[in-house]
Order: sequence, then C-alpha cells, then structure tokens
Amino acid sequence: MNSFDKEIAKALEATGFISSEEVLKLLTVPQDTTHGNFTMPCFVLAKTLRKAPKIIAEELAEKIQLPFGLSKVEAVNGYLNFFIDREFLSRSVLSEIESKGLSYGHKESNGKTVCIDYSSPNIGKELAFHHLRSTMIGNSLSRIYKANGYCVERINHLGDWGTAFGKLIVMYLRENLPTDDVTLDALTVKELNVLYASFSKASKEEPALEDEARAAFTKLEEGDSFYRKLWLAFRAATLKELMRIYDMMGVSFDHYTGESFFEDKIPAVLDELREKNLLEKSQERDVVMLDEFDLPPCLIRKSDGSTLYATRDLAAALYRKKEYDFNRCLYVVDLGQSLHFKQVFHTLKKMGCDWYENMVHIPFGVILQQSEDGKWEKGKTRTGTASLLRDVIEAAEKKILAYIDEKNPELPEKELIARQIGISALTFNDLKNRRLMDVKFDWDSALSFDGATGPYVQNAHVRLCSIMRKAGYVVKQEEVDFSQLTDDAAYELIKLLARKGERVESACEMEEPSVLAQYALELSEAAHRFIHNDRVLGSAEEKSRLYLVQSAQCVMENVLDLLGLFPIRQM
Repeated sequence: MNSFDKEIAKALEATGFISSEEVLKLLTVPQDTTHGNFTMPCFVLAKTLRKAPKIIAEELAEKIQLPFGLSKVEAVNGYLNFFIDREFLSRSVLSEIESKGLSYGHKESNGKTVCIDYSSPNIGKELAFHHLRSTMIGNSLSRIYKANGYCVERINHLGDWGTAFGKLIVMYLRENLPTDDVTLDALTVKELNVLYASFSKASKEEPALEDEARAAFTKLEEGDSFYRKLWLAFRAATLKELMRIYDMMGVSFDHYTGESFFEDKIPAVLDELREKNLLEKSQERDVVMLDEFDLPPCLIRKSDGSTLYATRDLAAALYRKKEYDFNRCLYVVDLGQSLHFKQVFHTLKKMGCDWYENMVHIPFGVILQQSEDGKWEKGKTRTGTASLLRDVIEAAEKKILAYIDEKNPELPEKELIARQIGISALTFNDLKNRRLMDVKFDWDSALSFDGATGPYVQNAHVRLCSIMRKAGYVVKQEEVDFSQLTDDAAYELIKLLARKGERVESACEMEEPSVLAQYALELSEAAHRFIHNDRVLGSAEEKSRLYLVQSAQCVMENVLDLLGLFPIRQM
C-alpha cells in the first residue's frame, strides 16, 4: 500500500500543481471506503493557486495519469479520491504472500544491531506478575526489530548483585540453615522469596539489620569465599526457576549478563571518571554532578565503597558498545526508572561517549490488581503481597482448560493448548494497550473469547487453519481466478493483508507492540467477516477463496508470533 502512496505522489507532481513531498503529507486513508482507498484534500492549494478547492480537485482529476493498479480517481467537494483496482490488488498482495511466506512484510538485513535489555528480574525472588510487562514488551520488540532487518542481541540483565544479597545472606545465616553443598544444591527460589520478605519485616523491628546487610554485601564484593558460595547457590536456584517460566512462555535470551558480570569492569569505569575529572565527593560519596542537565547527581559509589545500579549500568553500556557496536540500545524498564536512565545516559555524555544518544529507555506503566478493599495497586515482592507469575499462569491455564472441557473435551494435548491460550491471553491483555498506560488486570475480560482479547485473535487463526485442514490441499497462484476475490468481504481482508509491512515498520519506529496488537484485532475481525460472508469449501469460488484463507493464515501466524503469542491451530 505504501507503493501506491508514492506512485500517486509522482503522478500528481507530474501535473505541475504540487510536489510529491506535499502529496505524501496530505494523502490519507479514508475510513469510509466509498471515498476511495486514498484521499487528498486540496484546500491547502487554494491560496497558492488562487482557486477554489473544488475546482483544483476537478482540474487535477482531469490532468493526472493514473498509476498502474488504480482503477479511477474522483473529485468530490475539494477532495481527490483514488480507487485501487481490486483484482490487481488481490493478485499482487496474495502472490507476494505465497512467495515470501511468514517473512512477507519483513525487511532485508540493514546491517544494524540493536541491544534490547528486558525482563531483568532480581535473583533471590520469584517472577512476580508485574514482571510480565518488561518480559513480553521486550520479547515482542526483539521480534519486531528482527523483522525490520536488525541483528538483535536479547539481554537479560539480572539483578544478581547489590545490597539485596547482603539481606539474603543475613537472613539465611540467622535461620541457622545448614550450609553443606547438598543443602545448597537443593535450595529453591521459594525459600529465598520467604527470606527476602522476612528481612523486610524484621528490619522494621530491628533497623540495625540494614547495616548488617550492607556490611555483608561489602564482604561479598571484597570476595569473601563463604559469602560467594552462598551467592552462587542463590543465583543457581533462581535461574533454574526463571528458565522454567521463560520456556513455558516462549521467551528466550541471547545473554544472561547480570550485574555481577560487570563487577571486574567497574574499576576501569571509576578510573575513567577520575581521569576526566568527573568524580566529586558529596557526603563522602562519589558522584557525577549533572547540574547542567537540570538533573540530580548520579551516585557512583557509596561511603562504604560499595557500588550501585548506576555504576554497573555504566559498565554494562560501555561493554555492550565495545562488544556489539550497537546502533541502538534499549532498556525496557518501567516508567519509575526514568530519572535513573537520564542520569546514566547524561553521565555517558559527559564521559565523551557520542553514542549516548542511541541509549533509549523504553518506559511502560504498571500492572494493577484489585485488592480486597477494591483499590487498584501494584503488588510488592519485598512484602510478599505480589501475585507470582507462575500462579497467574497456572490459574489462567485452569480457567481455559475448564472452557475446553466444556466445548471440545476430545481436543488433543488440551493441557498444553490451555496453557498456551492462557499465556497468550495474559500477553495480549498487556500488549493491546499503549505501553505507557497502566494496565488493570481483570480475569473475565482478559480470558474472554469475545472482544479485544488474545483468545479472540487466536480463534480467528484457528478458524483459518480449520478450513485449510478440511480442504486437505494447497492452492497455488496459477490456479486462482483473482476476479473472484473482489467482493467487499474479500477486498477488506486483502487491504489489511497489504498493510502488514507498514504496520511492522510502524511498530518498530514507535517501539510500540500495541500497533501490531491492534492490527491483529483488525485482521481477526476481517477474517471472521470473510468466512461468514463468503462460503469457502464447496463454493464455485473454492480455490480462489481458499487461496485467500491460506494467505490470511500465513499473515496471522506471523503477527501472533511477533507479539509473542502462540499461533495455535486448534482449540
């Protein structure tokens, strides 16, 4: 569809009335299809041409040489309305889908690299439900960037360093748990989660515990062998559970380089900051002043010598630039961390890293759940009030499985399919919203098979797969009579299929998966209408309509995959 924009612009420029750049700014897609596929208002030309818009439109309609693939142009009340030849569109779009398959609408490699830092949970804790947003927004963006020709480095920057580990060590030793290798090997993240919540509660009654935790982490940083042994056990126990959940969700990473990975790289960062006279003392702490950017100081090292998030993020940024030579580096982290990333990025600027502009924070709102008193709030793992992601997934699976048992009890692998529908429902409920919005989670609306939901778009894909399965054969382009695909229901679906490339590109440019989620809804609605209005199997137009079904299924499958949804074929 983008090529039609450009061809119309060239044709109008040839009339001598307007430049192609101006045309592309004015050209829009009308909601009412009786006004054509593209429309251009002529009102802005009235002043320069000293004519009424109605007359300008009529003169342009007479002069323009219509590009190939357009059937007509109409001048209506100062607007130029362009109509695409339906048979031409169906032939060109569906043939290209057959040729390119799932990669239809994707771009060739552009030789650029993007690093995407997402999920990044803390070691020692289970994944909470609110981790879903960073995980699935980042997962989708990694797929979207790849579809736009980028080499993607998917990074899980684990929170596996810092004072939190001092807290875990203090509580672990306070419980007098055995510390032999067998016991440590059997340690689970559930036990660590309890220890973390216990520290939060105990420290309110014993404030000195906070000092103990800081001292314990300092010993860990200094290389205490016993504390390192505990830390490694905490990390291994957490990773085991993380891998299980990620695998279940269809999420993967290229690198698990947590904060601890950069421990031996921090001295070089501190040396560089000193050499460039950027380190200053403030209340016995090392900071980088950012007054010129109207930002508070970036805290680099505390008075006890321990490092902070910013120190490790600086080391990580420098490492990633050297290792991957990225063109963009994205941090998919909630909106509450905006100040932190501004400080880190502007510190890099003061260090002379001209690539700091390619460091991008991808903020998002939070998942809100309704408490017993009716308030919408975010759960907190430190107090043990957050819903655990594994529990939410299991609950979703059970609810979907009950629905399958009622509607289709003989479905093969129904437990697996129920889980995939449940996870996809949770994901779509998140991604259909613009990422800066907070998401209120409600079971009934998220898992419904009607409306703007994951099950609804998956069902559209399943219906297309069902028709193909019942047909039992595949149609090729040379067998199709494209004049049979010009009725309104077929045409509306084909128009949407034609827009896949621009939607994939837009989702990447805006770094906004909701663009594709809304596209999936539009495709689903158009597919349902086509199936309802145009009988496929057993009709005189069977082969032509089945060809459209095949094409729609191919596009739907890939769009679901780009969103991180499971493109199941039966439900």
